[in-house]
Amino acid sequence: MRCFLSMMILLPLLVGGTPQRAQPNDPRLEDCPFPVDPNLVVGKLLACVRVELGQPMIHTRTWHDPDGDPAQVKILTGPPGVRIVNRPRTGSYTILWTPTRIQTCAIVVQVTDQPTHGRPRSDTGTILVQVVPRGQRPAPRGCGGPPQ
Repeated sequence: MRCFLSMMILLPLLVGGTPQRAQPNDPRLEDCPFPVDPNLVVGKLLACVRVELGQPMIHTRTWHDPDGDPAQVKILTGPPGVRIVNRPRTGSYTILWTPTRIQTCAIVVQVTDQPTHGRPRSDTGTILVQVVPRGQRPAPRGCGGPPQ
């Protein structure tokens, strides 16, 4: 039954079926509070975050696996010095980074589900980051609401 449900969900994505629509909680590029090149987004847009130059960015996100399988999280691309702390038991990860120059960049993260049976499945998403000068307070809102 679980295999059948997985195929019902994954099959349209693999063979091209109906395009998947953004969920109501998914941020939209249009809502990002700073200008950004849409080509920076790989996979899903996860968040738009502003941080002051030289101040640490600590951004935590969660995922949900209905089967409770462990997952591995890794950064595919990002600025120099960005690192990730994976917390598979709590279904979360934290991105840590202290920017050293003013820029707008993308941190691309991949979460790979590692089921006990079957092949691993991956999902990729992008966190857009705008580094602003020190003393310029980052806007309180980001696209898609607060970090998860």
